[in-house]
Amino acid sequence: MCYKRIDIDETRQQKFGYPEGGFPVPRIRNILNEFSGGEVDCHWHTEFQFGLVLNGRLDYNIFCDSASMIKASLKAGDGFFINSKVLHSYRQLTPGAELFIFSVSPGFFSSSLVFGNIYKKIILPILHSSVFGLFFKQEDKKSRTILDLFQDFHALDPQDTDYELHGLELLCRIWRSLFHEFRTIQKILPARRSFLLREQRMQQMVDFIHGHYPEPLTVEMIAKAGNTSKRECFRCFRDFLSQTPTEYLNQYRLSAAAYMLLNSAQSISSICEQCGFNNVSYFGKLFRRSYGTTPNRYRLTAR
Repeated sequence: MCYKRIDIDETRQQKFGYPEGGFPVPRIRNILNEFSGGEVDCHWHTEFQFGLVLNGRLDYNIFCDSASMIKASLKAGDGFFINSKVLHSYRQLTPGAELFIFSVSPGFFSSSLVFGNIYKKIILPILHSSVFGLFFKQEDKKSRTILDLFQDFHALDPQDTDYELHGLELLCRIWRSLFHEFRTIQKILPARRSFLLREQRMQQMVDFIHGHYPEPLTVEMIAKAGNTSKRECFRCFRDFLSQTPTEYLNQYRLSAAAYMLLNSAQSISSICEQCGFNNVSYFGKLFRRSYGTTPNRYRLTAR
């Protein structure tokens, strides 16, 4: 019998596929009978991950370091949160155990005109806290709110016309519940000290991009805004957002362009120039890749 395995590289990192123009939240249903020994190997990913046990019972392990781990037995209706870059594994205790998993990139809330400040206030404190993960049990009254939201997200149909809007609404509510869970139980544990200076640098570089995105920018200029080297600039963007500085800059420019397409009558070439793109063809290519349609069709569809 040929068993399934999750796709991980030599560092045990799992990478998810993101459809072009689609809602950037991978949804996975794992039936553990399909994995050898009913077990998913130890792995990690840059995304935050949420999960809901649909059927059966399983053991879930979160590895804090080489010498310690957090372990929980979960049953149908229970759920979990795994922080970014945290090793974890799980195996079924009863045949036929099933999990629904959905994952969110740390950059999900960071690169749009609307969510930039939210990233600083409620994403970074969790990303760089000392909390590796949380488990939510049905019998715990405090967990029921977030478990109900997990159930609602699982029930979404990606084919519905309002799927993206409904999904975004639920993700905001889920993160709000998670944030308050961290504050109530952990009081947002002190940030990992090694990240404090880098977090400050990162915020300076992101603020620089937000304030100067219409201008011609280079990675050297972005690094200078954070008082750091080009190499450290790349490392910060990779660790905080799983993107390169240029990818983040382009994504922010595209979000500004999308806003202008819907809220102004300016020509596409004018919007392209005002958002920092000096080539309309390149702008159109990036826009299609991110939004799944051309700038003109995007504008027409919204009317």
